[in-house]
Amino acid sequence: MVEVFIKKYWDEENVMFFIHFQEGKAMRQVEINPTSKLLLTAECPMKGDSMLYDQSLDELELQESDFITQEEFELIWEEK
Repeated sequence: MVEVFIKKYWDEENVMFFIHFQEGKAMRQVEINPTSKLLLTAECPMKGDSMLYDQSLDELELQESDFITQEEFELIWEEK
């Protein structure tokens, strides 16, 4: 199973996204903005106006610096 972990900042929404992909599909996502942190999963893909990334990993315009390790992702996921 191919797992990929990324972090990506979107200026227009002032949100940092951390996304865990398995086989090119988003399984977990962390959204961090100045006032909150939101966790989304394949089992619970929507909360309020937020939704788990529903496009293929290939759809993202990623740079080498956007890729993180599983350990980095897990630290953000577990952080209170």
